[in-house]
Amino acid sequence: MNSALVARLATVPGLVRAGISHWDMKTRLPLHPLSVETAYGDPRLLHDLAVPGATFAERLGVEVIVGAETGGIPLAAAVALAADLPSAFVRKPGYVGHEDHEPRIRGAAVAGRRVLLVDDAVAQGTALEAFAAELRAEGAILVAAFTVVDMRAVAGSVTPTARRLPIESIATYLDVLSAATEQGVLEPKVHQLAVDALVNHWPDNDPRWNLLVTTPNAA
Repeated sequence: MNSALVARLATVPGLVRAGISHWDMKTRLPLHPLSVETAYGDPRLLHDLAVPGATFAERLGVEVIVGAETGGIPLAAAVALAADLPSAFVRKPGYVGHEDHEPRIRGAAVAGRRVLLVDDAVAQGTALEAFAAELRAEGAILVAAFTVVDMRAVAGSVTPTARRLPIESIATYLDVLSAATEQGVLEPKVHQLAVDALVNHWPDNDPRWNLLVTTPNAA
């Protein structure tokens, strides 16, 4: 892990935000979801995030870089530029376009070619599973995935593709939170409680949620 790069990522304004929230209106979270895409606003940071992806692609003999709609598209373009490889993007499952037969994959041809799927983050792997199915349906040879943040360690469950597919990331979610605390973005007490909630999957009726509500920098 490149600690300097993770520190730059963790201090992007708005990327790490204290405050209890919900994911998909269901799962209670001790912090707001990471806004990884905000890191793409800094061209130097975007380039530096892409370089490890380009190195990963070269090591695996990748032929096409494919961005996952939407958070993976800017990063995939940056990885492709750094690796000097063609790029494409794969639509989100359920996308309805303007054409009767909207292509699921736009950009470079992927059939019969080794591809690296790029996204902003991976957690349970549900989206990864769906994107992988789309790529395979087009005849692509999906060899690995590259993400900015790996959240699998705090996910309640992980899909088969997210378990088996080689995945390289800039940092884990817990790495980002630690760096954010070291850099003064999160209060240490908020960090401690949030990690406990994430790792141990506090139920909604756990009284410790009240500690996050009343802790400084938690709103």
